[in-house]
Amino acid sequence: MIIELPYGETTVRAEVPDGNVLGVLLPRERNAESTVKESVFQALKNPVGDFRGLNEVGMGDRVVIVVDDHTRPLPSGKILPVLLSELEKSGVGRERVRVFFATGTHRDVTMEDALKLIGALAERVEWVSNGRGVNGKFEYVGRTSRGNEVKVNEAFLEGDFRIIISDVEYHYFAGYGGGRKSILPGVSSYETIQFNHCLMFDEGARAGVLDGNPVHMDMLEAAELAGVDFTLQVVLNSRREIVHAFSGGLIEPFMRAVEKVDEMYKVEVDERADVVVVAADGYPHDIDLYQAFKAISNALNIVKDGGVIILVAECREGYGNELYFEWMKKYNSSEDVKNALLERFVIGGHKVYYHLKAIENTNILLVSSMNPRVVREVFKLEPCPNLDKAIEKALETVGKDGTIYVLPKGSTTLPVKVK
Repeated sequence: MIIELPYGETTVRAEVPDGNVLGVLLPRERNAESTVKESVFQALKNPVGDFRGLNEVGMGDRVVIVVDDHTRPLPSGKILPVLLSELEKSGVGRERVRVFFATGTHRDVTMEDALKLIGALAERVEWVSNGRGVNGKFEYVGRTSRGNEVKVNEAFLEGDFRIIISDVEYHYFAGYGGGRKSILPGVSSYETIQFNHCLMFDEGARAGVLDGNPVHMDMLEAAELAGVDFTLQVVLNSRREIVHAFSGGLIEPFMRAVEKVDEMYKVEVDERADVVVVAADGYPHDIDLYQAFKAISNALNIVKDGGVIILVAECREGYGNELYFEWMKKYNSSEDVKNALLERFVIGGHKVYYHLKAIENTNILLVSSMNPRVVREVFKLEPCPNLDKAIEKALETVGKDGTIYVLPKGSTTLPVKVK
């Protein structure tokens, strides 16, 4: 059979022996039933839960709107005009609005990025990034029950009315992205993010899990301390169309979106496979290896110990994080990285922990645009020039009758083996 997988903003194709394929695991996607404008408008007019409504925005209020950065597929450029129009009805013009890209410790959004993310609004409204959590002024807003001293960017706190817009999808240790994650890590200080991410070693910190997940609970408390007045949470299909949208306070819209994500993107299987061919959903999920590796975390759920994972990810921006690069050169075992992080948690080191933990039990092949020498010598993956060659190598490793799963939307689809 011929498989076609997303790769950057294009696709790659390869032939897989029919008799080897256990299944092509696809989400139960929905088509968008209305335009972005209509979906957002209806969500804003039909909020859920208790919250301060948009009608409470005062004419002289300064409004800060937090949106996802260049590593997420949120269609901010189509959502913001609808929200700004509603704010204008309350007497808040664009000169009173600041857009905050929730970059956390990611690199700041450039003007080129901003034009792609919010279109012409990039030249008409004020916008800022988080300065990797170190460049800027961060104000202490309180301590979580786990002892995290929450410091938040003053550019967010200066808002009299604070709004979050995010898409909800799986996250490999926070359970789900979106909602409270727009605050921590989105607009928080490096130290606050460090503390939170150190909780990832808990058994409850995994994709698709909120109950008992300390990372999630710490994020939620931080967002409550920071003060969020209104949120819009959306669920996207693979075409990045909005299929669900919920507005209201911090918690209820997020939880409604989580339910819809599970309905669409959680896929159950009966057995593990020798080989999993996984794509990181294409751009922007596969913008770099740092982001694309999230697809590996999902693929690990359904590959046999000692099996092979083939990751298809363009990685147009290379590995994506300098510390990720340096620590991959420095460490050879996940246990050593864990000990180093428990002594002093450093952002980027956590990715190295998951990376090394994955390759300790699994052979991973990479189809990307990265330098093959760097892929092999630094990241300890086997580079392949194309998908056909990768499949050939995988079957040489596990045997010609090796079983295969294909996971085209590996960053957003959560495969779960039924016990």
